[in-house]
Amino acid sequence: MNAKRIFQSTSLKVNIVSNFIGNGWLALLSLLFIPIYLKYIGAEGYGLIGIFSTLQVILSLLDSSLSTTLNKQISTLIVLPNTEQRIRNITKTLSNIYWVVAIVAGIISLILSPILAKYWVQPKNLSVHTITMAFILLSLNLIFQFPLSLYSGGLLGLQRQMALNLIRVIFATLKCFGALGIFIFFSNSVLVFFGWFLFISILQVFTQRFFLWYYLPKAPHKAIFDKQELLALKGFALGMTAISLTSILLMQIDKILLSKLLSLEQFGYYTIACSLGAMVSQMLSPITQSYFPKISNLISLNLQKDLKKVYHQACQLKTVLVMPAMLMLVFFGKELIFIWTKNETTVDNTWLASAIYAIGVGMNALMHIPYLLTIANGWTKFAFYQNIVFLIIMIPLTIFLTIKFGAVGGALSWAILNTSYFFISPILIHKKYLIGEASTWYWKDNILPTIGAAIVITIAKFLIFNKTYSTLVELMLLIITGLIAIIASTFLANQLKKSLILFLRPQKLI
Repeated sequence: MNAKRIFQSTSLKVNIVSNFIGNGWLALLSLLFIPIYLKYIGAEGYGLIGIFSTLQVILSLLDSSLSTTLNKQISTLIVLPNTEQRIRNITKTLSNIYWVVAIVAGIISLILSPILAKYWVQPKNLSVHTITMAFILLSLNLIFQFPLSLYSGGLLGLQRQMALNLIRVIFATLKCFGALGIFIFFSNSVLVFFGWFLFISILQVFTQRFFLWYYLPKAPHKAIFDKQELLALKGFALGMTAISLTSILLMQIDKILLSKLLSLEQFGYYTIACSLGAMVSQMLSPITQSYFPKISNLISLNLQKDLKKVYHQACQLKTVLVMPAMLMLVFFGKELIFIWTKNETTVDNTWLASAIYAIGVGMNALMHIPYLLTIANGWTKFAFYQNIVFLIIMIPLTIFLTIKFGAVGGALSWAILNTSYFFISPILIHKKYLIGEASTWYWKDNILPTIGAAIVITIAKFLIFNKTYSTLVELMLLIITGLIAIIASTFLANQLKKSLILFLRPQKLI
């Protein structure tokens, strides 16, 4: 398959590979540049990024809901005949709504900027004026960040992951290396830094918009804002909005509370710890991005046998990649953070929180494919009610543990919540969809592959890393340990082994 055919391909094989390359590059950039950002703008500057990221997620109530709605609708309709006009009308309709939401969210954020700067954060070095101006720039950035999600959802629904990942890689690289150039040759001002991010966001959103409309199927008429399509989507979109709202609160409540309970400097370290812990989920995004459209296709065509095969294949692939990463951070957090930052103070303030937070991220990641199964079937009530229950538990638990243990307490509450999630929700989901598959999901898809990785990493921890090595040797040993852990995990994932044989062949992977 030549380069042009690969770029135009919508096969699951190509999508998985391109998603791993794209997300892997973004994760690598994050790993490389967080220490650089920390060096030039300090812990307080990075704390501002953490606070605004939390605000951005809270305000983006319709972000993932409309994006997922467009993804699902396109992936469902694209395999059916005579749906070209509907697809274009749905895209136009949701795009218009999205831009309105983005502008409203940006205005709200602008209004909140001076209030947050004066009354919420606890700075030591940065002035209130600087913090206010930084929040204003980030609020403008918010307006252009919102539609990126919608256009990404559309390209994912079209299974044009190759194009999407190429765009993401180009602009992420421009953003990071451009910021580095600004730091070195111009200024290390927080305001200049955020101004550059705003410029890149504007370029990226209009680039993704162009490619989405380019790849949409051609129709005889111009796309219009279609109220009938909007009414047809209302139930699912409202359900996804409710899920988004409660999920946002669950994912961000620790940061909301800790940004008030901790100093800005300590919150900056907590943000770094969470960023590192969240790296575990970088292995998840390529899988969900590739498999959600495929699962939606199979449900639309009512191909249950193929659905089971693809479902377990996705679950095992997720476990094989996510759990070794989680276990590596739990067992070797200190070593990894020191190699990453070369800063003992950062290590002391982040390693335990990042390890505990990674456990929560890992347990949450195991639930993503079952969650996609419910969404692809249009069952939004389950996730909403589940989130409400966990949110009621999460708020007092986070406050109590943070007061008692500081930043580590915030990470601990996240880990406890998601471990509970793992043991409750799959049973209920598999009683409604793919009946009888729950035991297979627990044992073959998750527990057995995790045991393989855990054995390798435990042996390495106590037999190999019981002496001191140079930084380079230690890094190589950690990489080798992680790779062997993935191989051991794959060896115990039977469905995945069979699928990998097909994956390596030139034919499409089902």
